[in-house]
Amino acid sequence: MDFNEVSDQSPQVNQKKNRLTLLALAAVFIAPVLMAYLAYFGGWFQGGSKSNGEILDPPWHLDDLAVSSTTFGSWESSAFMGKWNWLLIVDDVTCNEQCQINWFLLQQTHLGLAKNTKKNDYLLVLNQQPVALTGDWQKINFMQVQMEQGKVVVQSKREGFAHSGLAANHIYLMDPLGNIFMRYPLIETKQQAPLKSKELRNDLSRVLRYLDVSTKE
Repeated sequence: MDFNEVSDQSPQVNQKKNRLTLLALAAVFIAPVLMAYLAYFGGWFQGGSKSNGEILDPPWHLDDLAVSSTTFGSWESSAFMGKWNWLLIVDDVTCNEQCQINWFLLQQTHLGLAKNTKKNDYLLVLNQQPVALTGDWQKINFMQVQMEQGKVVVQSKREGFAHSGLAANHIYLMDPLGNIFMRYPLIETKQQAPLKSKELRNDLSRVLRYLDVSTKE
């Protein structure tokens, strides 16, 4: 018997109760963190700072992505678990010139975090078609998700989550709990990298300073 089951009620009723219990627990642990992001970057209180990226309201979660495969196995057992991750989501099966420029941007941003590099990582996300990475790009970790018309397909069944798709060809910031809460446009040239890297680093440094929920030291 599950923790919330009642012996004299049907399996359907007990299943519904268990689902509601899990949703309530998720709300208790995740909602305060998300509200903190919105409050801090939205300037809801004195001293709040505007973000350089676009806050996603409502935010997505890693479980909302229709993941088809990864090069690193399950997320829970990977090196990305428990970290703040940049997701470079590209609607392609390879990493073209613009993708490579933005991958370089994330590498430099990560290195620029100094003592906080252990709390951060970055990941390439491609669509679900057969991958055509060549050369050194074959050595990097990546995740594949289902995409249609430039958007990541939603697999979420969360009540009230009504987004039609997560726009590809952007950089996203995801917290250690799996909440994808901020979006940035891709840069076009390497000359734009220093300024954009500073913006990404400043946003992440602020949440690490005030709202850190990471499990990596």
